Amino acid sequence: MPEISRKIFISAGDPSGDIHGANLMRCLLEKDHKITFYGLGRENMAKAGLHGLHDMSQKSLMWLHALTGLSAFLRMKKDCIRFLRQERPCAVILIDYCGFNFYIASAAKKLDIPVIYYISPQLWAHGPWRVKKMKKLVDRLLVVYPFEKSFYENAGIPVAYVGHPLFDEIHKEGVNEGIVTELKKQLGETIVSFLPGSRRQEIVRLLPLFLQSAVKIHQKIPSAQFLISCSNDQHFDLISGITKEFTVPCKIVVGSVHEVIKASSLCIAGAGTIILQIAYYLKPMIILYKISPFAYFIAKPFLTTPYIGLVNKLADKMIAPERLMCKVNSAWLVNQAIQLLNNPQKRQACIHELSLLMDEIAKPGASEHAADEILNLLGSKPS
Repeated sequence: MPEISRKIFISAGDPSGDIHGANLMRCLLEKDHKITFYGLGRENMAKAGLHGLHDMSQKSLMWLHALTGLSAFLRMKKDCIRFLRQERPCAVILIDYCGFNFYIASAAKKLDIPVIYYISPQLWAHGPWRVKKMKKLVDRLLVVYPFEKSFYENAGIPVAYVGHPLFDEIHKEGVNEGIVTELKKQLGETIVSFLPGSRRQEIVRLLPLFLQSAVKIHQKIPSAQFLISCSNDQHFDLISGITKEFTVPCKIVVGSVHEVIKASSLCIAGAGTIILQIAYYLKPMIILYKISPFAYFIAKPFLTTPYIGLVNKLADKMIAPERLMCKVNSAWLVNQAIQLLNNPQKRQACIHELSLLMDEIAKPGASEHAADEILNLLGSKPS
């Protein structure tokens, strides 16, 4: 008698979710080879075996809020809900992006299909009013930060802490030491790297501020050289154009994020998961998040955490200098950078705290733990 394939619907919206989704799919297939995956993802999930309902390679779910993307959003939503109704998968796995994935969760719940949320949206930082909605829609929440477990448990949501899959990726990829050596050979030992993020709007907001500060840092520390991390080719022209507006020598490196970080004396970055990558390599850092004054006015009542940087939130204290800016303040950034470059005690204190934190959380195995939780929920014992 032929084996019956079990269908799972899985939805991820951005490149990092695609990577983590692919790793989760592989772990699930290793434990239960009868699973077939359908849903939304990009090239990594496609390679792992996803039967995609829509090609997400050239778009991010960030555009769904734009009126120009409304028809595409409605079509994608309709196709996903139709699939759930017709195929009745045994589970729905959602990865981040509550804006779209909550629609999928709601449809699945009405059809009595178990909903598993992997890598929860950061409701603890902003949008706590959505926790009640999460409780109604989700059967199991798999979180990647230790403090999230108690946050959601207190809200009455079934939750398990599985660890962060970023560390699975770091352990798997490793570092090309040849690139690290070459960067240090070219630029010297005092390298300041800028990591403005992987989205266009992040780059436009942060990079001019970073480069304005670089001019002043270079005046005070002439030996300092600067790297700009460009996550992919499509942003190279944008970054190059912004860089030309400033009179400071900068080398743009496409990809090789781990190597850029490891070669650096100091990293200046936006407040995203890149912070954990910097922390993994125990590099002193400065964390910035920049929004408009109007956006700050609107968002301020909903900010429920005193920290914007993940390392500070995880440690529940200020390990790395951070600032939420609604106005340009390069003087603060320059002052913090000079201290971390010139003050050995401040540098070492930051490195020591990062080391303690990474000893606690930087362990591989998140994808496998998540797979075990999902199969246990579905009543299938890992093989």
